[in-house]
Amino acid sequence: MRQLTFLFLVLLSFSASAQDSIRSATEANYRGGLPYFFASIKTGQPVRVAYLGGSITRADGGWRDQTFRWLGQQYPTARFEPIMAAIGGTGSDFGAYRVGSHVLAFKPDLVFVEFAVNDQGRPSRAVKASMEGIVRQIRQANPQTDICFVYTFSKPQLENYSRGQFPVSASAMEAVADHYNLPSVAMCLPAVRQVLDGQMIMQGKPKDYPDKPVFSEDGVHPLNETGQRVYAETVQKHLLALAGVGKPARRRLPKPLVADNLEKATLILADAVDRKGNWQAVDSVTRGKAYAQFLPRVYATTDTAATVRFQANGTSFGIVDVVGPGAGQIVVKIDNDPPRYLDRFDAYCTYYRMFYSLISGLKPGLHQVEIRVSPTRLDKAAILKKRNQTITNPALYEAHAFYLGGILVQQ
Repeated sequence: MRQLTFLFLVLLSFSASAQDSIRSATEANYRGGLPYFFASIKTGQPVRVAYLGGSITRADGGWRDQTFRWLGQQYPTARFEPIMAAIGGTGSDFGAYRVGSHVLAFKPDLVFVEFAVNDQGRPSRAVKASMEGIVRQIRQANPQTDICFVYTFSKPQLENYSRGQFPVSASAMEAVADHYNLPSVAMCLPAVRQVLDGQMIMQGKPKDYPDKPVFSEDGVHPLNETGQRVYAETVQKHLLALAGVGKPARRRLPKPLVADNLEKATLILADAVDRKGNWQAVDSVTRGKAYAQFLPRVYATTDTAATVRFQANGTSFGIVDVVGPGAGQIVVKIDNDPPRYLDRFDAYCTYYRMFYSLISGLKPGLHQVEIRVSPTRLDKAAILKKRNQTITNPALYEAHAFYLGGILVQQ
């Protein structure tokens, strides 16, 4: 009986914990509002609005551009300046490492944070740790900088929303927003309702549905004239309401919600990294690319003797690089552990794109890291075949290089 009682209590505790991690979906929670942002609008000084997120926020003409344009129309005497800090395919983990150089360096007055889709599949605690790291870095840089979480959605998350619940990612973000009294706007909810009610097509080609709006062609990225417009209008509606919420007051940073959050995370660009051997500065993989602003210098090598060495503190670190046709495999050596092999070429590598990889689960403490190009030559044709892609110009794929843009460490 005692064992059964113990088992029941364990299961009850687990159930309560799981239930606590999932939040009911609400369109907005104003909490402490954005008082400093709205006060700054009246000063006549430049008001800087940052957008930190993934490809949904990166999309030109999408909710980012639409809300920024609306701000100028709504407050015509204010001088708004945008800070575009959105990178496709990235989550809040990378966001925590780059918020310092991509956002805080430009002294924002308001930061929108959008990672609910790209954090899909990550454990709740990991999402909390990275989102909290972003918040604490912003508030440590300037306690008067306001922050607003915004939530997008993708087709796989519809199941949660159909039950009236946020997915794990947004639920974890709500816990962080609660802890720091930050406003959040689920700008996806009006679109979700339209999809669930049959008023909007979740995924398809607009030409195939002449009588109904189509949210997205791929189930993730909203079309500017439909899904993105709904996102923008939802944010605008709640910004109007937030204008009357809260007053500027002294802010104190509470104790961390997650002890090992990423508040010490930082991005060190390749120029400042210890490189030994044959490295060449290249711009052929960044020239004309949207991500070029985030990678001012990329160093490349195909030499297996060339190295990158650095120290990494804590339980994780990472690299920022460019992957594409000419990329290969790298070897990562941590302390005296067995080497780890990371492919820098995948089934999407018919073009060059900014990429990042994080290695986590390390023992706490200081680690010695060495990275070099692997002598292994990947079967690129076989990798591309996974997406029915073929190599039409073998010369583009001949190299097996490492294109280093920077490292991700905790100070």
